[in-house]
Amino acid sequence: MVSLGVRSLVLASALPCCLRARRVAAGKVTEASEATAGPTVESVLRPPTLFAGIRRPISSRAELEPRIAALESACRGRIAGPLTHIFRFDTPVQGYDSEIGYPVTEEVTTDEILTHTLREMHFYKALHVGPHTTIRDTVRVLHGRLDAAGLSPELELVERYLDRDLEHPERSRTEVMVSYLAWPEVYREQLERVLGTAPAAAIWEGGDRITPFTPVDERCLWVAATIERLRAVTTLEQQFDVLSRVALVRPAEDVAPYKELYERTGDVDEVIQAQGEKLATGPSGGYVDPPSFDGKILHMSKVPYDRKAYDSASNATERRRAFCFCALVREAEDPHIDPIFCYRAAGWSRQFWEPILGVEFERCEITHSILKGDPFCAWDYHLL
Repeated sequence: MVSLGVRSLVLASALPCCLRARRVAAGKVTEASEATAGPTVESVLRPPTLFAGIRRPISSRAELEPRIAALESACRGRIAGPLTHIFRFDTPVQGYDSEIGYPVTEEVTTDEILTHTLREMHFYKALHVGPHTTIRDTVRVLHGRLDAAGLSPELELVERYLDRDLEHPERSRTEVMVSYLAWPEVYREQLERVLGTAPAAAIWEGGDRITPFTPVDERCLWVAATIERLRAVTTLEQQFDVLSRVALVRPAEDVAPYKELYERTGDVDEVIQAQGEKLATGPSGGYVDPPSFDGKILHMSKVPYDRKAYDSASNATERRRAFCFCALVREAEDPHIDPIFCYRAAGWSRQFWEPILGVEFERCEITHSILKGDPFCAWDYHLL
């Protein structure tokens, strides 16, 4: 949906999180978590999955019914799992970016059905029993649990229809799945890519004890320690290379209109202005620290997570919790993490600017950070 993004996925405040069980499935460790009330929440890994779907925006669920009928007919005999509905966010569509379809055993192609591979992704999931009109209650539970663990949501919300009872919707059973960035695992991959296996293992020490349900403050202590170890043995360029790759995956659809604008005008300021105007219409209210470009340095910053709360904040803690999209920094009681951690935010932005400019950033400097007491986070990409 236009201007929704991560903030619109985060629908609730943190809920208590108690680890209940640990099990191994398909070679991957998952964990079941159960709060004092509400559905059981599990952490699951979706492997790369062949998927035949119809992806078109919707404004209401009623629009899905003829698509489902077309899918059932076209995919018959090749269906490998439940009917699945995927919402994607931060894409430039009117309404909701919707894809409805089936996991399949082989390619299914028609004028409206496209078969592709869903990428590997981590999710919290819970079983929702009841009509789709109350699914948001289960989504709130899942996002509350993400906040409690300091995990940031990726840009997919998935519904898997285990029992879709149209006559008695109160009997319907739906697996609701909220995606999240598995930060420790991605971080280790990037450490190994840049530094090699042995140095990566030393820096990542203790990461094997961090689970999807580790509470936010405990997670924050480990992150602070591993970032200190990283900073002690690496250059700024290496730190940027590692941490900027540990970011949410930005949708290509979000970048494409601005890339076309730059190719048409050749003017970075035109892109900055267009993006700023769009962001100003959303919950962020636009930039606190406007971007700029002088031909050598591209200065970028983040917009607030909640502009209204940010503008009314009366102290540093309130400002941090209103500004940061990063759930770890936002939800921790008192995070003490080196500001190079904000290279992760620069990683979200580099996925926007690198394809537009046709360059790969190698040097970046954090100029401002909530983590060092500044009122916002900002950085400079050095192009020359």
